[in-house]
Amino acid sequence: MDQITTLGVDLAKDLIVVCGGNRAGRVVLRRQFSPPAFAAWAANLPPCTIGMEACGSAHYWTRRLGALGHNPKLMAAELVGPFRMSRGAKNDRNDAEAVMVAVLQPTMRFVAPKSVDQQAMLAWHRCRKGFMQERTALLNRTRGLLAEFGICVTP
Repeated sequence: MDQITTLGVDLAKDLIVVCGGNRAGRVVLRRQFSPPAFAAWAANLPPCTIGMEACGSAHYWTRRLGALGHNPKLMAAELVGPFRMSRGAKNDRNDAEAVMVAVLQPTMRFVAPKSVDQQAMLAWHRCRKGFMQERTALLNRTRGLLAEFGICVTP
């Protein structure tokens, strides 16, 4: 079997689909893993370039794969779409192959991976924004219910 030099990884919730390519860019491997099985498999893989779409758990996997000696690269999902071979069959397998082809492009723009602290700060801001929206909705709902009983409250 040819040595894998490039991996395209499609990260789903419970399944990770991998498409591996050799130095010439030919597909030599297609596999599916659970996240723990993927981590164990990647630990035994010789160092290679691993491409992923920058969404979901990609920043976590970038840090983890980088610690194993791999060269992980994140790409915006809209930049990977044009490399999908089949426009009609959008599935995890085709997405992984599109990521593998996209990461090999010399003009591809990559996303900087986020540190744990950066992710924590972004999560805090998302939670805070959600709390503010919920507060506003609750106040509006209460104001509407009071108006039904003739009590008008102006902000």
